Amino acid sequence: MIEEILNKVLKFEGVKETQKFTNQFISLYGIPLYKDGLDLILTKAREGVVVFEVKIVKGWNTDDGCCVTEEKKIYNQILKTFTRKLDHKIIIRNFAVNVMAHEFAHCVASESGFELNEDFRKAIGFDMKDRKPESVVLASEIKRLMVDALKAYPANKILSELFARYFELLSTSRDVDSQGSFLSSQVTEFFVNTSKWIEQVFNPQIKSQIDPDIAAYTANLIANQDFKTEKKFADNTKSFHKKIDSEGQKSWSRNVNSNAAWQQSWQKHQELEDKK
Repeated sequence: MIEEILNKVLKFEGVKETQKFTNQFISLYGIPLYKDGLDLILTKAREGVVVFEVKIVKGWNTDDGCCVTEEKKIYNQILKTFTRKLDHKIIIRNFAVNVMAHEFAHCVASESGFELNEDFRKAIGFDMKDRKPESVVLASEIKRLMVDALKAYPANKILSELFARYFELLSTSRDVDSQGSFLSSQVTEFFVNTSKWIEQVFNPQIKSQIDPDIAAYTANLIANQDFKTEKKFADNTKSFHKKIDSEGQKSWSRNVNSNAAWQQSWQKHQELEDKK
C-alpha cells in the first residue's frame, strides 16, 4: 500500500528510485511517536495534497531541506464560507533518513492546523534547560541540532525548527539506523515533557485526519515479525545501555529518576495553568 501511494506522488529528477524512497519512509515507523505523523503524510499523499520531488544533489547540506506549503482559500457552497486548503511539496535532495524525517515533520506540523504554542515551548524548555543526557553522543547531537544550528534562525521560526529537529534526532537512533549510537527511548526519556506533549496533545489533534485504512495497515506492518526483526538490536537493550554509558545501568537509572522529577515539575506547571 505505501509504495502504491507514494509512487503516484513521487517525481524524480534523474533515476527513479521509488523502492529506496519507500524503504526509508517505512524505516521511520521504527519511531512509535512518529506513527500518527507518517500516517497523516500518507493520507494527504493519497488525497494528492502532499507531493514529493526527489532531486539528489551530491554534497548537498543535509540541514537545508525544503517543504513548500501553499495555502488556498476555497469557497464551500454548503457552509457558505471559505475553507483553508494546503498543498505541500516536499523536496528531497538527499536520501538520508534524517533529512526526510525533518521535512516530513514540517509538513505534519503545518497540516495539523495546530499552533506550536507556549505549552510546546515550555515543555521543550523544561527538558533542555541546564540539563544533559547521560549519553555523550546524544548530548553532542542535541547541541549540534537543537542549539548551535538554531542560532542563525529568526525567533518566529525556532519552535517549528525544534519540532522538526526533534523528529530528526529520533531518526538517527538505532530504532531507525542500525549504525545509530543511541536508542529512541533515550531521546524520549530525556525529552520527557516534549514527548508527552506530542503523544497526549499533538497526536490526538491529527488522528481525526488520518485515513483509518492507512492507520490499520501501518499498525499491522509495525506488528509484523519481519519488521520487528529488522529493527532488532544487536544484543539487548540493557547491554547496549551499559556499552554507551561508562557507569552502566546505575547511571541510566539515575537519568530516568531525573527525568521523572522534571516531568513532575511540568505537571505542577500544568496544574497551575489549569487553575487560571
